[in-house]
Amino acid sequence: MNTAYRLLLAAVAATASLAAGASPSGTDEARADAARRNATAAHAAALRPFVALDPHPSSVTDTDSARRAAAQVNARQSHDESLADVLHAGAGIKPAPIHVTDTDSARAAAGQKDREQALLADYSDYVQMQAKDDH
Repeated sequence: MNTAYRLLLAAVAATASLAAGASPSGTDEARADAARRNATAAHAAALRPFVALDPHPSSVTDTDSARRAAAQVNARQSHDESLADVLHAGAGIKPAPIHVTDTDSARAAAGQKDREQALLADYSDYVQMQAKDDH
């Protein structure tokens, strides 16, 4: 009986530790996991061609349909601008460098460099996705 009790206790402990590692233990961790998943999905979607939610031309007849049409236009423009930034970075086009004179301009220059590196990483992902789509 003692051996069976120890085995049962070990099995319960192992199950509990697996369950604790498989799911977030708190709200903050769950939110962080969701934010990471959303960021990954948004990154992948930004490098894909834009697909309209409603492929048919919309007719604006009231305020709600005007809002939907404007949202679709804004989404397309935002996507096109983001993809253009990625393609410009991949082509070697760089913004004018920021002249560092104080702490604020140093932060701006560091942010500019970080953005440039992020755009180059996005361009690398874009090229890989295009190569994968061609095969």
